[in-house]
Amino acid sequence: MRYLAFIFVVLFLASCKKHNFEIDNLNGNRIDALGHAGMGLSSLYPINSAESVLNAISIGADGTELDIQLSKDNILVAFHDENLNNSTNLEGFIRDYTWEEIKNASYNSTQYLSYKITRVSDLMENVVNRSNYLFSFDVKLYPGTGEQATSYYNDFVNAVSLLFNNYNLYSHCFIEAQSETFINELATINGQIKTFIYPQDFISGFELAINNGLYGISIHNDNITKEQVKIAHENGLYVIIWGVNKSSKNEEAILKNPDMIETDALKNLIKTLGNST
Repeated sequence: MRYLAFIFVVLFLASCKKHNFEIDNLNGNRIDALGHAGMGLSSLYPINSAESVLNAISIGADGTELDIQLSKDNILVAFHDENLNNSTNLEGFIRDYTWEEIKNASYNSTQYLSYKITRVSDLMENVVNRSNYLFSFDVKLYPGTGEQATSYYNDFVNAVSLLFNNYNLYSHCFIEAQSETFINELATINGQIKTFIYPQDFISGFELAINNGLYGISIHNDNITKEQVKIAHENGLYVIIWGVNKSSKNEEAILKNPDMIETDALKNLIKTLGNST
């Protein structure tokens, strides 16, 4: 019996031990904890909903990633999926609707609770002390082809620039994008915005970031090593790691020394980084 009690105490103490990470990055040797579209995929709140974003901030996150799309009347909407069919009570694309037509759309992931799609500007309005938090806007692009695509990119970069100007987001907000075309058009319109390329692999992302003078790279945890993070840092590039969904993946990402981590296991990441020295 005493032996079992001893084992229990040892296991308990081991679970409570402080993490001592030797963080070395461009962010003052500090890793910022960002939620994945708010509280992440494991939360009861739909990702990108106002409730998910505000809850992430209220529990101590440094900020959050947000997926953004463009409506028919050029309003930035916080939404992830390619279309509305599977996760809401509407069908079609965000770009098919004006904001007035979409503002009452509800997520269908929670049967007895109603969570609405939100405008990005409304989120910015509702975050108290907004400049204290980081927001990384992941641009979801569905441009079509030809003249339609040209108009779409132009409308989108202007909407992003207007958002940054209206809310003075330059010091604490970023853009993540997979499209080099979008990144270059945004830089032409507003070169003050800090932009991250969002590549499939480190090498291509590194080359794009260097060639285009970008702020950094945003990349899946499985697609970058600690050594590659160091290469990025040595070349002045900040690194965001995402694709992290549990405590063991949080620690794996921390050990690579990125500047920010976007996670679905947000409470654990906040606690783990809070214990680091």
